[in-house]
Amino acid sequence: MFEIVRILYRELHYRRLKSNPQIAADPEKFRKQLRNSGDMKRGIALQSVAFLFFGIMMAGGIAGAEDETRASVMFATYALLPFVMALYTTTVNASYAVSMGIFEPLKPLPIRTGSKYLSVLLAIDNVPAVIALLPAVIAMATKYGLSGVLGLLWILTGAFLGHVLGLIVFTFFGSASVGGRFSKLRTLARTVGVILFISMFYALNYLQSYINEHYEEILPFFARYSIAYPFSVASIADPLHSLLLVLGYLTVLVPLYLFILGRLWGRLEEGVEVSRSRNVRFKAETHHPVLAIALKDLRIAFRKSALLVGLIFPLFIILPSAVNLLISGSVREWAVASVLLMIAWVASISIDTVLKIDGKEFEFLRSLPITVGQFVRGKLLVMNALPVTAGAGLVLAVSYLDPRKIVLLPAAVVLPLLTSSVAMAFFYWNEKELSIPETNFGHVLVLMLLNGIALGTVAGIWYFFGYAYALTAATLGVLLVQRFLSR
Repeated sequence: MFEIVRILYRELHYRRLKSNPQIAADPEKFRKQLRNSGDMKRGIALQSVAFLFFGIMMAGGIAGAEDETRASVMFATYALLPFVMALYTTTVNASYAVSMGIFEPLKPLPIRTGSKYLSVLLAIDNVPAVIALLPAVIAMATKYGLSGVLGLLWILTGAFLGHVLGLIVFTFFGSASVGGRFSKLRTLARTVGVILFISMFYALNYLQSYINEHYEEILPFFARYSIAYPFSVASIADPLHSLLLVLGYLTVLVPLYLFILGRLWGRLEEGVEVSRSRNVRFKAETHHPVLAIALKDLRIAFRKSALLVGLIFPLFIILPSAVNLLISGSVREWAVASVLLMIAWVASISIDTVLKIDGKEFEFLRSLPITVGQFVRGKLLVMNALPVTAGAGLVLAVSYLDPRKIVLLPAAVVLPLLTSSVAMAFFYWNEKELSIPETNFGHVLVLMLLNGIALGTVAGIWYFFGYAYALTAATLGVLLVQRFLSR
């Protein structure tokens, strides 16, 4: 089985490299890149090393905890990482892997659950998030013994839970039929469903924060009655109770996982079902290439909920901060600026999703008279659609409380443009033709660091010299990067 997965992993990266003309045109460079990115073990190792730096910092929090109860609650907070990463990577990467057609050779074979290969292929991307928590597990085991072992079981269970939920989202929403009388209504329902689904996660996250602050008063009640992940992770302070909870989770998840694999493979074998209930008039419309690319990507994303998750998810990272700002009644300029800077910082995370929207149809785009600059600017519009809307909505909401804050509206537009422009410049450095660059967790981490430096510079100017100077600096940054991308 793992040999087939290794071949699929290499084939996926092979097709991504073939879609990059800069690499495909150079046989020696192509072989070198394929040797690095197509090696499953090497790829996992490099990403895991990057994640371990965060893991060491989390382990410090465990080691400095006053007692086992507090350490258990902190560990439960950290256990969100593998769950979130598994949910995110599974829902987003499933559509991309399937759209590349790497599973087509498996369909004629006499196998009933070929989707298990897709499952394992997607699960590979979750390994670094699990390894990132190993330092915290070691710290927990060193101080409290058995609690650390149970913590490792919960981490694996959380990653499995996120993976199963991701497969469910893809199976029932990411590969649905298209067309039909109620296609627009189905699209709207999927969009609302994805938003509600992720909102439930942040509701749990809010409860987690509340419990962490008041754990001494409510932990006994929580440990006795709560079974929701990740709250149940704190039960590692009671080994027998925790072990029973883990077994309960696995008792439900394993049959559900086997059931969803069967449904998923059935969907993959059926392909895309297109229904037509009536004839409609076709009206050809022409747009500027940049706008046409953006509209095309947005239509695809709203038809595939798995891709929609990738576009929406970064905004939910800062949702608690935005909500706290509005309900606190504090509309100080710097408080609003901090949230706008956070929105801009996470806006570039969606670049991985934006670049994967085209899938195997990317070859068709290369046959069109589209320049690299037009392609990049079209992708920039897609990346900024939701962050700019969210930032502008926040400023308008704050302006209702204090009309003077309307002056921050330009910052809500310019700051996400700055980070997304840096992201495109990072991945399309010296690119002369349309291509899909190789992206992984390491690249995203470096990108987040670069955007952190850019936004840190803007924030410093804002704090010491004022808003007008910061807005000018951010605008100049956008213009300079855009000029570079236009070459």
